Amino acid sequence: MSHPFAIMVHDDNMVAQQFGELGDYPSSFCCLAVADTGAALKHSRAGGAVVSHRYRLYPTTSQMAVLHNHCRDARFVWNLALEQMNLWSTGRTPADMRSWDRQLADARQAFSWLASGSSSVQQGALRDLRQSFRNWWSRPDHFGRPTWRKQRINEGFVVRDLTVNVLNRQWAAVLVPKAGLVRFRLSRPLPDNVRSARVTYDRAGRWHVSILAPQTAVERTRTGYEAGIDLGVASSVATSNGNVARMPKLLSPGQVQRKRRLQRRLTRQQPGSNRRQRTKTAIARLSALEADRRKNWIEQVTTDLVRSFDLIVIENLNVRGMTRSARGTVSSPGRNVAQKRGLNRAILAQAWGLFRRRLTDKATSAGVELIAVNPAYTSQRCHKCGHTASESRKSQAVFHCINCDYWAHADVNAACNILAAGRAVAGPGGTSHAVPAKRPDETSTNPEAA
Repeated sequence: MSHPFAIMVHDDNMVAQQFGELGDYPSSFCCLAVADTGAALKHSRAGGAVVSHRYRLYPTTSQMAVLHNHCRDARFVWNLALEQMNLWSTGRTPADMRSWDRQLADARQAFSWLASGSSSVQQGALRDLRQSFRNWWSRPDHFGRPTWRKQRINEGFVVRDLTVNVLNRQWAAVLVPKAGLVRFRLSRPLPDNVRSARVTYDRAGRWHVSILAPQTAVERTRTGYEAGIDLGVASSVATSNGNVARMPKLLSPGQVQRKRRLQRRLTRQQPGSNRRQRTKTAIARLSALEADRRKNWIEQVTTDLVRSFDLIVIENLNVRGMTRSARGTVSSPGRNVAQKRGLNRAILAQAWGLFRRRLTDKATSAGVELIAVNPAYTSQRCHKCGHTASESRKSQAVFHCINCDYWAHADVNAACNILAAGRAVAGPGGTSHAVPAKRPDETSTNPEAA
């Protein structure tokens, strides 16, 4: 019986075919982006995650000038209010929205260039800053302290009381203050009951409008399948049923060579010059193309996983700790720093955090059970006999148990252990699978041997 999860089969022809399809995407390709940049899942009143539906904006030349002015005004108001918050000390009353609105009104009367902008855009920047501080105060372990917004890096503003007109099947227009109706590409259906949006300008020179809406439920039927998922670098995704997928090359060899050549050119150019800025824009366009293709692949794989399995078990990876620098200190320098730097880049290029976030969003909306388990020793443990030994991991791709002579793909064997740990957690009275020590009398995670 063929398994419905077909996209995960490791096949060089399929990888080449996927790369060809990805290469056909235009530069205006947009994908779903999680609304919260702090990686925290927002939930609607119904309990589902709230994500940002992003569309590519195509403003005219005159509208583009207005949008840049809005970004400038929002950045100025944000930084000015942030400086006021940084000067706060114990015993002083912190600023609230009423005082900020009153001060903004006074500033608009004093400065004509600020009064020429949109008051709603400037007030939206103050509300964003206030909410950022509230997030930081409520969860300082997750949200960072609000920082300065910089030109060409943090470009964007909020549009409230949103008005969207659908022009045809491919185009729509959003009403931006003082700019009128700005057209954007309908790359996906518009969400219902939207009240606000955010307009952003990225380093690649593209304008986008992001609309918050609950995660769209993935259409699926119950399959009865369960899967453990092992994430890696050489093999991007491996499932416990033996399927292995590899993320295709995101840039062609010519594009990789051009990006490196531009980066070398950037180091020789004078900071602040127009030529340096053009070079940075060219590099940003290649990086944006690479990021779009990566997100597209992750969207396809996570959707197929949610449609194919009723229970999905993943690793609870500490990506920040895994990608920590190995430089050390002056008194205690690190070893193999260059090799560790290359490994860190390879791990970050796989976007494990984005993969888990999108998988969690879609599994929650579709009613699929998703469990995250401790990944300790899952790559060294034999899922047939339960023996744990580092010597069983012969290479990156080969696992050969020294106890029962079992051979398997190393990542598939790890995925089987992850699935067994998830079953233990999901079962009545189950606990996490973390193995505290390697012992010869360990209990097997194999259902047949249990």
